[in-house]
Amino acid sequence: MTVLRPHRIGWGVWADLMALHRTTGTDVIVVHHAELPVDLAHLLRHCDHRILTTHAGVQALHPPAC
Repeated sequence: MTVLRPHRIGWGVWADLMALHRTTGTDVIVVHHAELPVDLAHLLRHCDHRILTTHAGVQALHPPAC
């Protein structure tokens, strides 16, 4: 699941996304173009995550199908 404009969603939705990830194993991809808010950075410390800062990093994570 890809989340765009995450700065626009509330903490209840964040909690739902984390619960979805934990209970189903769904990958949640958050596209965030700025410094992470302190609360979000704290939330991420409590779950398995990766921060990708380059297009090459995203491509390595999800290579195109051939």
